[in-house]
Amino acid sequence: MSQKPPRYDRELQSMLDSSPEIGRVPLQPEGITELREQFRSPGAEALTDGREVDLQESSVLSRDGTSLLATTLTKKGSTRPRAALFHIHSGGMIAGDRLIGMDLMADWVEAENLVCMSVGYRLAPEYPDPTPLNDCYDGFVSFAKDVSDKHGDIPLIAVGMSAGGGLAAGLALMSRDRGGPVLAGQLLMCPMLDESNDTASSRQFSQLGLWDRESNDTGWNALLGSRRHTSEVSPYASPSLEKNLSGLPPSYLDVGALEVFRSEVVEYAERLASSDVTVELHLWAGAFHGFDLTFPSAHVSQLAISSRKMWLDRICLLYTSPSPRDQRGSR
Repeated sequence: MSQKPPRYDRELQSMLDSSPEIGRVPLQPEGITELREQFRSPGAEALTDGREVDLQESSVLSRDGTSLLATTLTKKGSTRPRAALFHIHSGGMIAGDRLIGMDLMADWVEAENLVCMSVGYRLAPEYPDPTPLNDCYDGFVSFAKDVSDKHGDIPLIAVGMSAGGGLAAGLALMSRDRGGPVLAGQLLMCPMLDESNDTASSRQFSQLGLWDRESNDTGWNALLGSRRHTSEVSPYASPSLEKNLSGLPPSYLDVGALEVFRSEVVEYAERLASSDVTVELHLWAGAFHGFDLTFPSAHVSQLAISSRKMWLDRICLLYTSPSPRDQRGSR
């Protein structure tokens, strides 16, 4: 356990001090219902208000026959987006909805001429692993087909934050192993990758709130139940368990320097690089978990958002050269 309070970025600390409504205690199982009530998006109208984007609501059929709600954003007037983002929302595997985090996606759709879908995957503990990832994968396959039918060969990129980042990493592994749609990149923001929850940073950030070690245990226990910490846990659920990371797409990972996921994200990035995967890693000084989602106007948050956008732009540029197939073959 940390012996003294973390030295957060001064601006972030000031914003925290001015936001007493933000929970500072570890999340226990009995708090999941309250978290779900609090961790909700402002709705679809907030995504289109003031932006030149079109929003379409649809449904995706999961493998067990369940109809999943999906939201797709496109730039107004666009006939051929530069890339397609498949976004997976955050919420610790136990909370959130498909529009959480989509305000940032809407900004990118408008500024970069992209198309983006987010699917409302089912949540643990009512729907434990593998349902959340299967829902995401089924949505991804459907989205990839629709994008191909409408726009031809444009890059597909998996994007997710926190639990969504872990699910995006699992989706990339699953698509690689099953011969699914080929990803041009994975953008993993403070991803939830390691069910062991037994790293230097997880031990450092215990009993602090702001998604600390105890909160992380609540999320993983809900997802995996009695299978947790056993050989029955799939690397698709906990990507840090995957021994072979070769063949994955170019990857962007970032994480706060003062949060529970720091160690597992840094290790995953190192293992990707060691497997000849193109990797970009950012460790944001003074930042806690989900800092940019909580306080997007903070200077460090703006730096993080800008860095991700620049990485996306570079991925798109790979596909707008005279010989895009040659470019992909060289990666």
